Amino acid sequence: MKLKKRKVAATLLKRFTLPLLFTTGSLGAVTYEVHGDFINFSKVGFNHSPINPVKGIYPTETFVNLTGKLEGSVHLGRGWTVNLGGVLGGQVYDSTRYDRWAKDFTPPSYWDKTSCGTDSMSLCMNATKMWEQSGPGGVINPRGIGWEYMGEWNGLFPNYYPANAYLPGHSRRYEVYKANLTYDSDRVHMVMGRFDVTEQEQMDWIYQLFQGFYGTFKLTNKMKFLLFSSWGRGIADGQWLFPIYREKPWGIHKAGIIYRPTKNLMIHPYVYLIPEVETDPGVKIEYDTNPEFSGRGIRNRTTFYALYSYRWNNAEYGRYAPARYNTWDPFLDNGKWRGLQGPGGATLLLRHHIDINNYFVVGGAYLNIGNPNMNLGTWGNPVAVDGIEQWVGGIYSLGFAGIDNITDADAFTEYVKGGGKHGKFSWSLYQRFTTAPRALEYGIGMYLDYQFSKHVKAGLKLVWLEFQIRAGYNPGTGFLGPNGQPLNLNNGLFESSAFAEGPQDMGGIKKSITQDRSHLMTHISYSF
Repeated sequence: MKLKKRKVAATLLKRFTLPLLFTTGSLGAVTYEVHGDFINFSKVGFNHSPINPVKGIYPTETFVNLTGKLEGSVHLGRGWTVNLGGVLGGQVYDSTRYDRWAKDFTPPSYWDKTSCGTDSMSLCMNATKMWEQSGPGGVINPRGIGWEYMGEWNGLFPNYYPANAYLPGHSRRYEVYKANLTYDSDRVHMVMGRFDVTEQEQMDWIYQLFQGFYGTFKLTNKMKFLLFSSWGRGIADGQWLFPIYREKPWGIHKAGIIYRPTKNLMIHPYVYLIPEVETDPGVKIEYDTNPEFSGRGIRNRTTFYALYSYRWNNAEYGRYAPARYNTWDPFLDNGKWRGLQGPGGATLLLRHHIDINNYFVVGGAYLNIGNPNMNLGTWGNPVAVDGIEQWVGGIYSLGFAGIDNITDADAFTEYVKGGGKHGKFSWSLYQRFTTAPRALEYGIGMYLDYQFSKHVKAGLKLVWLEFQIRAGYNPGTGFLGPNGQPLNLNNGLFESSAFAEGPQDMGGIKKSITQDRSHLMTHISYSF
């Protein structure tokens, strides 16, 4: 009898004592939820060419990532919620650790044979000496550069792209990626701390994790005011793990209006401000014939984006500053802005999406006038809404971890995608063509996804992708030595100054080259 009473007492304690511990008179009862993901993401590149940097020949990488995410929310009542999330990742395989010099490659005579050394902790390494040590056909970098997908970290305030950020031991494969306080009411939505910006409204030009503030404030029944301010960004989605880092010296900020004069029309004028770097006014206009579409009937959505980038008139971070590694163009504006950021430019995107029951077709045209996407557009891009990725160019290509040419100076891209959803199975096919002064790109791809159960889903993307890089450009801008510094083709040194690729010419290929960037991507995840 005593044992039975103890069990009853324990049950009552669990039911009533715990809620009381998390209750306050002003906020009401507290509730909580916990969920997480285990993700296996793989990319298999089909081009295994040995590396010849003078000719611009590079392989397509293969890697396997494992990621675990755990996230919890505590609802305090009265619209207040605390969110906390952490991530831990690892890389099971990285093909770049085994990439080799081409057997027919010999360092040019004009490469520096005396400067720097081969110390993997130095910010300058000599490619000729590395080649002599390994020999023709030898492994270039046993460390590999797969950390660009898993763990690259550039530091938070007061650091800004420190030169030693890519030395061995500086990667971080863990992160508290979400730590915020949110507030929701009929008129106000606010997030303060670390949060996922893709969960917020009308943030098309940036992606994933940010540290700062986001809020929308209802002015009338048809109009909201949007305010965003951030001092750090990162990614944690399975394919990438970038711990939150200081992307810009004084952050990135946005203000805008979300105006819905009718249920079918949305107009969103806004301005992004990146102090000392650029000011980007823009507008998004969308017309939706059937906003309540739920998988039956017909829906047409037409969306127009316009963004103008005005680069600030200074030599430290603005138009006269050295161009970023992923947008350097020796022929920008007929060479006037050779190696510099330049005055900016404009981006125009027009897309149309049609839903017919469980099928869809979408097409778009994306145009850069000048060089507008150097500081906004590479972090995230509206074309990603349609699954047209701008980060599939190969790890040795533009920028780090393979940005392609969609966001290049004076680039034009057209794409068409179609597919359907049948219960737990979804599929789509797409084609893309990009032309820019730097390169031509042709791509055809297929997506397949299946929800095996409430907790398990898997999918793949199979892509045929061909790049034609024109003479004068460097197909291996992302070719890094063991110390994480880019190769200067003019002197054969892996050196930190090559990050800037400033007014000095960092070298390019003498003949155009066509390279296969076809690949297979797979993902398997367990969510709870």
